Amino acid sequence: MRILDVGCGGGLLSQELQKYGKTVCIDPSTEAVNFAIQRGVEAEKISIFDYKKEREYDCAVALDILEHCYDDSVAIKNIYNLLKPEGIAIIFVPALNCFWGHQDVISHHFRRYTYNDLLNKFKNAGFKPITQSYFNFFLSPAVYASRKLRNIIKTTPQSELTNNNFLLNRIGKIIFGLEYYLIPGIKFPFGVSLLGVYKK
Repeated sequence: MRILDVGCGGGLLSQELQKYGKTVCIDPSTEAVNFAIQRGVEAEKISIFDYKKEREYDCAVALDILEHCYDDSVAIKNIYNLLKPEGIAIIFVPALNCFWGHQDVISHHFRRYTYNDLLNKFKNAGFKPITQSYFNFFLSPAVYASRKLRNIIKTTPQSELTNNNFLLNRIGKIIFGLEYYLIPGIKFPFGVSLLGVYKK
């Protein structure tokens, strides 16, 4: 199996994906690509808009990438072209504008997605949906309250990713683990993120 990791960052996911097949990762950041290479992953400094290798991959993974693309429809179509017939795309994006906050701004997000937004963009590109669901459902009320409170009292931490509390991390891991086991049989009605799996 040939796997493409789109927007690989430091290559940590790509390193894990190598257990399942030959993995190539791409990212427009030189620093990210260098980190990935240090982890033993084949990496190339290029964006999804410029990467042209038609029918090359059995699976493409793009986690928290499409929201950074000014024209996400072009990015999705290029992912389609990169896949072999019946190839699989696994996508993860931030969901619902009600969760929009400072983290979206400093992360340079162009958008958050609704269920139908994401579904229609992949259908329009030629994909057939296998499954799609909101994710991070159980924590979404806390995330919503936290972001609205920060807007009211005007606190803007440098990044939510710098908040590192051992107990909260353990609780979060347990909750995400629960959603991981539930999601094959349940489609959550809302959540902070959206997960989609599509076939060419």
